[in-house]
Amino acid sequence: MSEDTVTLLAAAKINLSLDILGKREDGYHLMQMVMQSVSLYDTIVVTTGYTPGITLTCQQPGVPNDARNIAWKAAQLFYQSIGKTPSLHIAITKQIPSEAGLAGGSADGAAVLLGLNRLFGNPLTQQQLCHLGLQIGADLPFCIVGGTQLVEGIGEKLTPLPPLTKGWFVIAKPPQGVATGPCFQRFDQLVPQTVFHPNTDEMLKALDRQEFPGVARQMQNVLERAAQCPAVERLRQQMEQCGALGCCMTGSGSAVVAAFDQEEQARHCLSQIAPPVRSFLVQPVEKGVFLQRGDSMISVF
Repeated sequence: MSEDTVTLLAAAKINLSLDILGKREDGYHLMQMVMQSVSLYDTIVVTTGYTPGITLTCQQPGVPNDARNIAWKAAQLFYQSIGKTPSLHIAITKQIPSEAGLAGGSADGAAVLLGLNRLFGNPLTQQQLCHLGLQIGADLPFCIVGGTQLVEGIGEKLTPLPPLTKGWFVIAKPPQGVATGPCFQRFDQLVPQTVFHPNTDEMLKALDRQEFPGVARQMQNVLERAAQCPAVERLRQQMEQCGALGCCMTGSGSAVVAAFDQEEQARHCLSQIAPPVRSFLVQPVEKGVFLQRGDSMISVF
């Protein structure tokens, strides 16, 4: 095909709650999470017909520009699924921090799948794209669909929830990262009686009522102790002192998310977080990936 380009915005995800209900025989953990897409974006430009094979560039040092990158893996899997030989370039501009629990890499992979699908005339359904994404990583199905979702199983079971349209979130990412695999391993070693599980049912009720303070009060992440990152607890305390309605680590860390119902309070909290901690003020958004056209953001599906 001739050269064609699409620009996409890949949204970060936050965990409003994260619970682990058990473990499968293959070692994968059975999750129950409430996830939310937020207005912190990586920009991905996908150009087909660029050159034979796959090439990838990223402005952020340390991001792999080869087959180790989730976006690269997503492209390779997409071309295999439609029976074509890859010929594309992927350019990634990162804003979402790595090793933060914000699904930055998965968001990029989701954007590549959706972008390629659009450029090839939408040969795959959203469900088929989610199936492809799950072969790469557990967060990809959510990143493809986005919005407000109850996520279960190992990440493949998505149940749409009443969209969260209110509130502000402050995300704070300390310099220390948390590797996902070791964090789950440490969780498995915790004494069950010392683990505090979120009340997912109460959060779902608050979402049904569109009661943002009620949602915020139920924010909890069962992995916080297993992260073993002292900065997480320090940030949590600092954000709670700024009046956060709720606060928890997202994913396997190390970013901490605080919820506010007033923009002024959220901005005050943001102003109190000093470098080297990276901080962001975001709001909920209804999709995981958007098509960018000029100043407009359009839903891909």
